[in-house]
Amino acid sequence: MRRSDALPYVGHAVDSALAVRKPAEMPHDAVLVGWQCGFEPMFVAVWSYFGCAICPDEAIEIACDYLDEIGWFNGPVREPDYVIQ
Repeated sequence: MRRSDALPYVGHAVDSALAVRKPAEMPHDAVLVGWQCGFEPMFVAVWSYFGCAICPDEAIEIACDYLDEIGWFNGPVREPDYVIQ
């Protein structure tokens, strides 16, 4: 999946300080971490609070922590289906 295809499916956005942000605030270098939910994916945009690049592994950890905190997962936290830099 290309980044442009994933952008409409960004449902949540957080920075590296776990501050919840609006998807419209997403910088161009945000990492998109996504899970396939039936027919449509759902992505969490993750970026650095300090304005520097964030590594994919850190973005996955932040996205999983956030979704687990809000009770999005139905069971144990699972690995994402997509990671787009």
